[in-house]
Amino acid sequence: MESTFLLHKPVSYGSSLANYVFLAMLLLHIIAGAIAPISAIVSFTARPGSKSHARSGRFFTLSMIVVSLTGILLDVVRLCFFVKENHTKYAGYTMPSTYPARLGFLFVGLCVLYILREVTPPRVFRRQASNTNLLLLPALLVATGLVLTVIITLKLNPWTGALWMIWTFILIVIIVARTTLSPSNNRVTAIGQHRFGMSCLAAFSWWGALQGFGPVISIAIKGDDPTTSAYLGNQPGSFSPAFFFFLVSWAPFFSLAAYLIRRFTKLRHTTK
Repeated sequence: MESTFLLHKPVSYGSSLANYVFLAMLLLHIIAGAIAPISAIVSFTARPGSKSHARSGRFFTLSMIVVSLTGILLDVVRLCFFVKENHTKYAGYTMPSTYPARLGFLFVGLCVLYILREVTPPRVFRRQASNTNLLLLPALLVATGLVLTVIITLKLNPWTGALWMIWTFILIVIIVARTTLSPSNNRVTAIGQHRFGMSCLAAFSWWGALQGFGPVISIAIKGDDPTTSAYLGNQPGSFSPAFFFFLVSWAPFFSLAAYLIRRFTKLRHTTK
């Protein structure tokens, strides 16, 4: 049986061709996921408005689009096809991700595409002029996030930390939508929205890189897991203090994003 790169999760979709297609999509996801945080750092360290800032910003935007689209497809495949085979703990493979985690990342992928659409320059995405259209997308995303919250809370395990992702991006979507629909939506507001959205997405890319590559280091040190145990990622679970650990690991990156927003705001005032 095939396994994913680096994390060694099972990949079983009925044929070698299907497995290789899935792995090719995953490889594209990993490459884009590595480019995103690096290009974000380059963009943040470059002078706003410079060619380096614009070029690295385009790399970041494109890499986040690829991360989101491939991530959405990968999670849909994981949740809809050969589900049992790919959610079993096999000897020599790591434990597959939980259902709440897959739902959380699927939702975040949709939110990232919306946020990029609103906070990048108009030449990247075509904008809808109607306020109804501008309101429909964020309303659907918020509603989807609330529905997933109910499903995870009542049917699955709410203590995995997936809810922190969902709630955070619901809040980001609301802020971006309110800024877009603001009557005083001028150049200064657009710059503020751009910095807010990109800072949050950069913070998420850094957290995602740590989330993805951190376990890789652990596997490299400890080796493959030879044990087998029951997969419980689709089952309700009791409260665990680890739920707050997810917030502790999540918060610093968005605190950094808040700091960068404040820094750029001060910079804007001092350069007037």
